[in-house]
Amino acid sequence: MPSAQGSTSTRASLPGYGGFLTGWSATAFGSGLMLPLIVAYLRETLGVSTSGVSLYFALFALSGLVVNPLAAWIGRVRGPGPTAVAATVLQAAGATWLTAADSMAVTVPAACLSGAGTGIYYAVQTPLLTRAFGDAAFSRVLSGQHRASALMMTVGSLLGGQAVQRLGDDGYTVCLAANAASYLVYGVMLVRLRGTHVEPRDTVSSATDADTEAAAAPGRRSAALRDPVFLRLLVLQSALVIFGLGQFESVVPAVLRDAHLSVVAISVVIACNTAGIIAFQGLALRAVERVGYTGALSVAIVAWMAALAFLAGALMVPAPRGRLLLGVLFGLVFAVGQCLIAPSVQPLVTRTAPPGAVEGYAAATSLAHGLGMFVAPLVVLPVVESGGTGSYLSVQLLGYCLALYVLWSFRTRRTTPREDTVQPAGKAWASR
Repeated sequence: MPSAQGSTSTRASLPGYGGFLTGWSATAFGSGLMLPLIVAYLRETLGVSTSGVSLYFALFALSGLVVNPLAAWIGRVRGPGPTAVAATVLQAAGATWLTAADSMAVTVPAACLSGAGTGIYYAVQTPLLTRAFGDAAFSRVLSGQHRASALMMTVGSLLGGQAVQRLGDDGYTVCLAANAASYLVYGVMLVRLRGTHVEPRDTVSSATDADTEAAAAPGRRSAALRDPVFLRLLVLQSALVIFGLGQFESVVPAVLRDAHLSVVAISVVIACNTAGIIAFQGLALRAVERVGYTGALSVAIVAWMAALAFLAGALMVPAPRGRLLLGVLFGLVFAVGQCLIAPSVQPLVTRTAPPGAVEGYAAATSLAHGLGMFVAPLVVLPVVESGGTGSYLSVQLLGYCLALYVLWSFRTRRTTPREDTVQPAGKAWASR
């Protein structure tokens, strides 16, 4: 099947897309409000120790991982839409609970509620969006979601800092309450989205199909982890998260600090990365439509290798302005890879999953992503601290080479005739 034309897949009207993006922008804004504040709130307002702050984030991550195996089952039984709405309620409950916290013990339920809600949502997001908008528009929806996240989280983080500066401790409460409300706004938009539904192929129901579906249900939970082709996709995703997506906010600032960049300069690098995502995402989506998902991922990894070269230069150049310039180039080129990855990985999941098993496969990728985000700083930060930046650059390069090898292995082990290119509207399910 030939690749889709950009005008077909990116400009066609999508019923419900505007409301979905509005709700997603609201929750991204709420998360952005708390992004620069949560650590300061826990330490300075609640008096939580550094180990207690680490425990909070660990409980948040572990709660999401614990509920992940149940999320796919709940999504199949109750549907991905209602499950996602329930997830936003849990997230709002966790944020609200945190507003009333006055000690470390009280933050534990807040972390568990928020983490569980986040874990459930991301486990059902893929079937939710493909059911609402169809496979043909999935990359477009993910691309818009990624751009909205970058924009609204940046705006939210700037306003969150201003709120605390002007209102003091009351500013934390205002931002926490706004974050909780943002989850509920998104939940309302998801309720409205339930009326939008793109029927997949094979929608003609029959007793035989129902019996087959019921018989296959018990094995779905582990079917994804027994699929050798899909396992390669999981390893690829884990590599992309551990050596890329999962460390830009935690490991990269430490590396840049070792390059003797000031805190202000590091903020400039991160801001340029965010600006790059906003500027490049539309172009990246068109590139994905031309070269396909696996081709786009190959380009993304090569872009990250190029970004690594700029980072190495920032570590070696003695002039402060030269270090900053190379750091900015690193952030911008890294954004190119992020923009290519965002609309590519999850569509590959829907192409790889057998009909009727998307929920199980999506939950497995959500689990891999969560584990990668949890492992990334735990694995890479000790490398920086013990071996220095040279060891860090070497580990990163090996990680990108691993990702390229696994991607090549995934392409050569494809055993089904599914296409990995973005498809025109009306043929969304033709190659599933």
